[in-house]
Formats: sequence, structure tokens, C-alpha cells
Amino acid sequence: MSQTKAPTLEARVRILQAASEVIRQEGAMALTLDAVAKRAEVSKGGLLYHFPSKDALLRGLLEHHMDNFEQSLENSGLPLAEAYVKLGSYDGSQGLLLGMMATLALNPSLLEIVRERWQRWYAQVPQNPDVMVAMLATDGIFMADILKLGVPEGDFKKKVLRRMLELAGGA
Repeated sequence: MSQTKAPTLEARVRILQAASEVIRQEGAMALTLDAVAKRAEVSKGGLLYHFPSKDALLRGLLEHHMDNFEQSLENSGLPLAEAYVKLGSYDGSQGLLLGMMATLALNPSLLEIVRERWQRWYAQVPQNPDVMVAMLATDGIFMADILKLGVPEGDFKKKVLRRMLELAGGA
């Protein structure tokens, strides 16, 4: 990578992280280009270089979090359904669901990106009802945890996750 590319990539990632922080700490409605530029410690012009509009920032944020989660699935070395249950039952993505919800609230047309990605993931697993139950339960726990709806905790959560792994074809 050339020396000019590294700072550019670093600034882009810093901007996306700053956007996630704004959403987590202040809510989706506080996500403005000015707030993100300030949090990322870049000029507004620098932000606009990477993301020429708020919609471009929202798309970039959504794709960034989904790409990171997908990379974690691939790097796990596990079959997709097992990795999905292990990694997807908590927000280890550093903001995938929260970023996704905020992005979709601000620009519902981006839902198509989410649908395409989820369909691709689900298409890669065996068409087995147990596997599907495990993956859908993972999505439910992930969402319930983010929304603070109350999810099993402690030993009971471990038992639930262990059962989901069994259904997904894991241990």
C-alpha cells in the first residue's frame, strides 16, 4: 500500500468509527456530518472526500459493519451456521445491529443491502430446520440484547447458547 493510501484508509475507518460512536452515545438523530467530522477529528471537507453525502456515510457505515461481521464469520474457521451462532448472539461487531437500525431509520432504502447480505448468509447453510431455528434464535437474541429487551444471562444463557450450537451442528 502506498504511503498516501494508508492515511486515507485510516481516516475513512476513523470516520466510520466516529459515526458509530455518535449513534451509540447520542442516537440516530444526532448523526450529522458535522458531529461525525468533529468526533473523527477530521475537517468536514475531509469527511466529504470519503463520504460525499450523509446517505453515502450511512451506506458506508452499514457495509463496514456487515463486512466486519462477515470477515469474523470467515476467520472463525467454523462452519457458517456455528460461526453465526457463536459470533452473532452478541454485538461483537462493535455496532452492526445498532448501526444497521440507525441507518435504516434514516434511510430505509438501504434495507436492500441488508436483505442481500442476510439472504447470502442463509443460502450458505444446510436447509435443515434445526439450523434455521438456531440462526433465527441468534438474530433474536442479538436484537433483544441491543434493544435491552432482556435476554437470558449467566448459566442459563450459556445453556441456551449451547443448545443453539447443537442445533446449528456444533458441539
